[in-house]
Amino acid sequence: MEVMQQKINIIFLPPLPGRLSFTSLNALQMAPASLFRRLRFAVLSILCFVLVLYVKPRPLLRTSAPALTRVAIEKYEEARTPLVNEPVNLISTFVHNTSLAGHELKEQLVLLDQLLLLMTNITKPCRKLVRQGGKLCRGKLDGDKKLCLDPFVRPTSNSCLVYSFGIGYDFSFDAAMGKYGCQVFSFDDDNAHELLNRNPYPRVTFLRLRLAAGRSVKVERTYDPETKSEYIYLYRPLDNIMYLLGHPKANVDVLKIDVDGPEWEIFEDSIFKTNILERTRQLSIEIHLSVFLDPQLDTGRPLTQTLQKYTRVFKGLEDRGFRLTHNEPRAGYSKQKN
Repeated sequence: MEVMQQKINIIFLPPLPGRLSFTSLNALQMAPASLFRRLRFAVLSILCFVLVLYVKPRPLLRTSAPALTRVAIEKYEEARTPLVNEPVNLISTFVHNTSLAGHELKEQLVLLDQLLLLMTNITKPCRKLVRQGGKLCRGKLDGDKKLCLDPFVRPTSNSCLVYSFGIGYDFSFDAAMGKYGCQVFSFDDDNAHELLNRNPYPRVTFLRLRLAAGRSVKVERTYDPETKSEYIYLYRPLDNIMYLLGHPKANVDVLKIDVDGPEWEIFEDSIFKTNILERTRQLSIEIHLSVFLDPQLDTGRPLTQTLQKYTRVFKGLEDRGFRLTHNEPRAGYSKQKN
């Protein structure tokens, strides 16, 4: 049976003073020979720098909310107002429970509205966005990632560092970044990855590890009854991996995460508890929303908690200075046995 998985590729950039570079460059190019005009352009450039440096952009959800969100929040608050002598309805937990209380449904609508806004509202456009890697899959390009080459976020060739989690068997993005001049560390692990070369491409190092959704090293054992063999998966937190590779305080030019599902827990329970994102220039993640297609998902409180978690992750990225630069909805397929 084929099950569609909803995936969205997203690129985040930190709010570095990119406008300063364009303003200063234009000032130098447009300045006439007159000393007075040169001084005027220099003063304007300094003023622009002060504004960009000190007037921080307000986070997305702290700005005035769109009309739909405001109306939904007002209705939500009204619905949550406790009524005098209101009887308490105890609803048992059933699979696919659609008997939602009114206030819970309102809360889900508000959360869904916020989540869609966070996933789709481009808050920091990239002037020069290029495609890196990718291969054709069922007639469509898959596995490619976007790279922003704007000043202040552009990786410096021959001195940049890339961490790429979730390779599968497609090294096209990693090979492209190695060709660009970056030192690339690629990670994935299953029993077939034992056959892969440790250095499949120039400047690319492949390591059989998985990214942990927690703060500790984890070992997971699986048993295949068909081959009668056991395989051990090793999970490590990102800061632990960087320490072992000699990069405990290094700046990461591009952090790519495509791990088919647990990205939400990886951010909230592990990466957010470090300062790695404060040292990261570009973040490229593939988020998966296939949980909403699960027929076993309870549409009551579990759905509300899922929406809350997804919204918290986007807010956490925003609080650490990242702004949405690019999104690209995709649909993938996975095989499941009946």
